[in-house]
Amino acid sequence: MKKILVTGSGGIGGVNFVRALKLFTDKFFIVGTDFNKYYLQFANLDEKIISPKHSDPNFINFLNELIEKYTIDFLHPQPSSEALVISKNLDEIQTNTLLPPSNVISTDKLETQKILSKLNILVAKTKVIKNYEMIENEFNELGNGPHWIRAKSGAGGNLSLLCNNSKEVEYWMKLWILRGKANFDDFMLQEYLPGRNIAWDSFWYNGKLVSSFTRERIEYPFKHISPSGITGTPTVSKIIIEESVNKIGEAAVKSVHEMPHGNYAVDLKEDINGNWHVTEIDSGKFHTTTPLWGYISTKFLNQDPLYNMPYLYTMIGLDEISDPGFLGNDIYPEGLHILRHIDCGTWIYKNDGSKEKIL
Repeated sequence: MKKILVTGSGGIGGVNFVRALKLFTDKFFIVGTDFNKYYLQFANLDEKIISPKHSDPNFINFLNELIEKYTIDFLHPQPSSEALVISKNLDEIQTNTLLPPSNVISTDKLETQKILSKLNILVAKTKVIKNYEMIENEFNELGNGPHWIRAKSGAGGNLSLLCNNSKEVEYWMKLWILRGKANFDDFMLQEYLPGRNIAWDSFWYNGKLVSSFTRERIEYPFKHISPSGITGTPTVSKIIIEESVNKIGEAAVKSVHEMPHGNYAVDLKEDINGNWHVTEIDSGKFHTTTPLWGYISTKFLNQDPLYNMPYLYTMIGLDEISDPGFLGNDIYPEGLHILRHIDCGTWIYKNDGSKEKIL
């Protein structure tokens, strides 16, 4: 059995990643880490180990000690924060990984927008605020509100709020700065795009696209008590097929990495006229539900194991699979939904009203 080390394995994405691999019971022995001793209990791991946070100076040494102790064959960091630290220290990591360069992982939203705009890929109109006196003018230049105030980096709607006027923007920024959770230059002001919220997930091999699928995020958990209405991972999402999204997604990934290799995700929002705008490009980690779709693919759709992205990613990282070729865009059936919520289980649901409990 190949020995896999998964960091951040107690988070939702980590639990789903482990779940997708554990379908192949004869292939993988999985060692999981997390700094939260309670969340660490969620994943179906062969060994559970409490870790320091990624910001701890001993984090890389800690991983290498585990790699040596368990003779780890492949390391997967699930959280983007841990993927970034590991990517910056790849020369010290004593096992296989499949991570893009750290400058690709760490590209912030504002820098990504500049890159995409040069390639004529639509992005949300954005303003950089240099002082409080600028807020009202910059807000008005974006047009009638509401507009987003949000962080230049981070996931899960980090520091974001949909503001109806410039005073709300000012007070929101002051609150987080006063709490010591943000600096002034962490923020950017962005137009609100009211249309569909889309994720395009893809896997690449030496600069060539292997597979992708597109899903619409429909509902978020506890959105009624979240200031932004966005809480990171959806409770309801469905597979859609949009050829225009495939083209934009592929172009967006290539814009930030000339030779993509591994998993990359693109977030898009639709404007009032139905035009797609790229809002974010992620690499070096999986979206939280991407491995869950892989689990469904293998266990319930009975597809080829290569359609399970965590499995494909891990086997290539282990050098167990050479060039997989092109599996195709839109690898999952259109209209298939995932329904999930705390204490309610997880279901797959079809447009005809049929459903099946999977977890």
